[in-house]
Amino acid sequence: MGTYVRKFVTAATASAVLTGGLIGLSAAPASAAEVCDDVYKRKYTEISSTWHKVVASGVIDNRRGDASVRESVSADISASLKGSVEGEIGGKIDLAAAEISSKLGVSVEGSVTITRGKTTMIVAPARKRINYKIGIKKRVYQVYVTHQSRNCRVSSHWAKVTVADSYTETWNS
Repeated sequence: MGTYVRKFVTAATASAVLTGGLIGLSAAPASAAEVCDDVYKRKYTEISSTWHKVVASGVIDNRRGDASVRESVSADISASLKGSVEGEIGGKIDLAAAEISSKLGVSVEGSVTITRGKTTMIVAPARKRINYKIGIKKRVYQVYVTHQSRNCRVSSHWAKVTVADSYTETWNS
């Protein structure tokens, strides 16, 4: 019986509110604040790319060969680089690295380690002399961040992201 009374009182109160029957309330809806999704959008622009550490380099001379030559090259030293975020981007370094990789087509990570002795395969085509460098590149990106908050206000600002790239560079000489 007590539950029934509570339901009845609640229903009566709701009915009175909807019809404006309570003192000080109008039938007009309350002005509720607009609610938006909390959304970050980021646009990345590379501002520098430098070698952090070269773990192996050399030349494969195949100018006299009639077929391609594959050579396994070992890292002479170990190296590592941990990325960083300067400013607010709405996520951590691994999120930024994943977005950079997918949006810009480069293979970067939040952190990279190359251990001494790690091997990399280098291919020298027939009648070519190939120079190579193996190591970690430090890539720095300027990030334009647009943030739409839950109260629908939009703000924009700049940030900087540094990511690591386990990189092999080859060129003809």
